[in-house]
Amino acid sequence: MITTMIATKEDMNEPRSRAALRMARRVVVKAGTSVVANADGSPSLRRLGDIVEQLSELNHEGVEVIFVSSGAVGMGRNLLRKQARLNMSFMDMHNSMTGDPVGGSTVTSHQATDEASAPPITRLTPNTSIADLLDANEQMQTSAAKSYAAAGQFELMNLYQSLFSPKGVTCSQVLLTQADFQDEVHLKTLSFAVERLLTLGVVPIVNENDCCTIMGTDDTDAVFNDNDSLAALCARTFGAEVLLLLTDVDGVYDLPPSNPKAKLINFHHSNSDVAIGEKSSQGRGGMSAKIDAARFAVTPGSACTACVVAAGSDLDCIRSILGREFDPALGPPKGTLFATPGSDLEKQALDELVHWETDDESVTEAAREMATAARKEARKLQSLPHDLRKSILHAVADALLNRQDELLEANQQDLDAADENSVAAPLVARLKLTPQKLATLAKGIRQLADQKDPLGVVKSKREVAEGLELSLIT
Repeated sequence: MITTMIATKEDMNEPRSRAALRMARRVVVKAGTSVVANADGSPSLRRLGDIVEQLSELNHEGVEVIFVSSGAVGMGRNLLRKQARLNMSFMDMHNSMTGDPVGGSTVTSHQATDEASAPPITRLTPNTSIADLLDANEQMQTSAAKSYAAAGQFELMNLYQSLFSPKGVTCSQVLLTQADFQDEVHLKTLSFAVERLLTLGVVPIVNENDCCTIMGTDDTDAVFNDNDSLAALCARTFGAEVLLLLTDVDGVYDLPPSNPKAKLINFHHSNSDVAIGEKSSQGRGGMSAKIDAARFAVTPGSACTACVVAAGSDLDCIRSILGREFDPALGPPKGTLFATPGSDLEKQALDELVHWETDDESVTEAAREMATAARKEARKLQSLPHDLRKSILHAVADALLNRQDELLEANQQDLDAADENSVAAPLVARLKLTPQKLATLAKGIRQLADQKDPLGVVKSKREVAEGLELSLIT
């Protein structure tokens, strides 16, 4: 379990809460429609290729991977449009180019293709109401989506097979419905099948069986409503320790990502303040659905103790979060982490959150002004002769000790203000001054002053071209 191994992780190059995710032996990775497909519904070969490569790396390292993939409907729509175009009769093609000779209306080739692949529109008759007409047309559109999914699943699996096969990884297709999780016998059989696949090193590719799923009904009793909740359900049901939800943004933001002031939330907890923006034009989910799915996934009661929402457009995202080894070249922790409430992982992440927030938010304008002023004075000090700099540094050390009482009194005021503002204890501990700290600081300044002049020393020289010499001078 991830929660029992945090304390033994000694690599301090990355936050312990993120390093713990690399210990997971079974993971679920979900790629949304906006990641799998382009805007026109065609597969994004670049993103899919990198996803498959990273999942294959995990598979070869002994990690059991369940992959939940969207994108079948978009691929099926394009496929059926192409099929409809091929099935057009000569007269249909003639009319689409020249216009209907009977009605006199002109129909473009694109319109004819869309009409051929789309369901027929129900017409209003004297015995039907507007409500009946809208309901009938909605059912037709739903039926079209089912046919798109049926055609697209085959196309999508063919693509995945062609991508996984060169990597030496075998994949399988698992299509699920609500009934598979609601019926005890179905669920037991499903769990056995998935367990067997994972034991053999096969990557199950999971998706909702849209072709036979009843849509448009009351969803209050539904066990999942989209692939986000399906992925969360799979993580809990099949014993995964980590769920990774790949989307079209870098993670969960406190404001809509389109807002210039929006900031990425590194760790989402019960007090996190989030404003949801518009969802992607593709797929049924959205950031709200992903947050709900992430919270559900890490609800106490299963092996899944962590969920990360991250950008699928980042071609190293899976590797940087779940890879066996930490690579600093991949950058800081990616995405937004969710952890099981009350777990060791949550406690560790909350402790790290104090430092993240300090780095990002606690530097006030006054502190910035003091830092700028200190830099200016340091440059002035650098331009002075060595003996004068030495005497100034000794005077600073003497002032720290001679005015110790004043410094401690001012520091106590800062501590009182921190207590009133409920500043975290680790920050207060770093803020507090003591006579021992001041004495140590004064001693260090004197040692620095007594050193040989460190400025103007030529460390190295190199002739980079004729008449051009490069020198490194302190």
